Amino acid sequence: MGEIITFYAYKGGTGRTMALANTAILLARQAKGRVLMIDWDLEAPGLEAYFKSSMADWEKQKGIFDFVAKAEKTLKKMPYGEEDKELLDAYFEEIEKLTLPVNISGEKSNLYLVRAGLSNDTYSDRINKFSWSRFYKKIPDFFPLFAKFLSKRFDYVLIDSRTGHTDIGGICTMSMPDKLVLVFTPNEQSLEGVLKLAMNAADYRMKFGDLRPLSIYPLPTRVDFNGVTLDKRLYWQEQYRIRWEKMTRKIYALPSTTNLTEYFDKVYVRHDSNYAFGEELAVLSENEGIESLSQDYRRFVTYLSYDEIWKDEPFADLTSPYQVFFLFAEADRSMTKDLFLHIEPLAARQKVITLGESTNNFLSVEALDDGFRRKIGSGGVDFLVIFLSQALLDQRQEWIHEFREFLDHSNSFGKYRIVPILIDEIKDNLDFLSGIPITPTPKKPVKEWIDPDEAWLKVASDFRQRLINYHEKIKSASYA
Repeated sequence: MGEIITFYAYKGGTGRTMALANTAILLARQAKGRVLMIDWDLEAPGLEAYFKSSMADWEKQKGIFDFVAKAEKTLKKMPYGEEDKELLDAYFEEIEKLTLPVNISGEKSNLYLVRAGLSNDTYSDRINKFSWSRFYKKIPDFFPLFAKFLSKRFDYVLIDSRTGHTDIGGICTMSMPDKLVLVFTPNEQSLEGVLKLAMNAADYRMKFGDLRPLSIYPLPTRVDFNGVTLDKRLYWQEQYRIRWEKMTRKIYALPSTTNLTEYFDKVYVRHDSNYAFGEELAVLSENEGIESLSQDYRRFVTYLSYDEIWKDEPFADLTSPYQVFFLFAEADRSMTKDLFLHIEPLAARQKVITLGESTNNFLSVEALDDGFRRKIGSGGVDFLVIFLSQALLDQRQEWIHEFREFLDHSNSFGKYRIVPILIDEIKDNLDFLSGIPITPTPKKPVKEWIDPDEAWLKVASDFRQRLINYHEKIKSASYA
């Protein structure tokens, strides 16, 4: 699956579109598949200006506005949860007709662009009369489903969003992306605008039950290395670092130790007056010097390739991975693999957890031997993940003793060390889990979610938060 990445700035003049264009080229060079740019700044489109010489017959091509306007006229009303996904997928296929190949000299042609729209005498009038809110009410899930469609056909989709707080901006920053690049210049108005947008985007995902993770990347631009004193530049870097740390802690429920110093020491786009004229792209015209605009974009893309911008937080001081054991019925074996796919980054890149058994040899409750029973009962594993189903509860007598012993050995940390996952409807009561939060919700099992991937993303997010809470409790106890 590819990634949807939106570039947003609260005010104009930040170099947002230029940052997107340079980033797109760098991602296209490393991508195995295709990279798509979409100009969603409908009132002031400008992305195509960077690639005019690299596209054929681009002036005659329709764009994203024409695509949505046609959908508003031709598609039927589809309330949330009642979408005709086959019909929508068939319509989404039409985006290929609007996709312009961008042939950069000497490079493979895997970069594409969708214009804002066909610019003619009626374009501005049509833009002004179109009601985005009305269309959203007609098909509420149009844009998230469109994003999912695009992510299956492109490695990366980069969206250039309009400035300010608008209906269009909301679609681009809240409904569509997996990653949100917030471009700002070092001044109060620009910074405050993107901080507010970051909070709104995170709140939207939670309020409307959109459980896709949203990774946020602040990108300071127009950073002057020559026209201001070092003290003034460092002062502003300190100001926006502190405020972004506070914001990321709030959004992602991170501990107070979360630090973005290394990120902001490396990630910025310097002011270079050589690029104040025309639409020249640094990654095509510059050598890869250490002190260059081209290198600034390369450093940013390195961070953009990861899911988090904080340095291995909140587990930077973890001396060894937490050991996790899965308790499940044999009938639910496949569910353990589904969860592992979503928590694999914690085991692989972050090295936060290790499994009680290898991924190819999970032990179901039917296969538990005395050695593993003793290990669980003695608290020999750090976390016990329980896949709640009727099949598991029907065999409660086979594991409930070890479960209670595990709780006894957990002292006051039991509710953090046990992670119950409700995967199917059950008839029995769950009194033995009193006080222990159940994920994804205590009433709606994974199998009842319309999109199972969203359910597992919710479970993975809850599991990570449980790890964070436990880690913080352990550190606090050791310092007491």
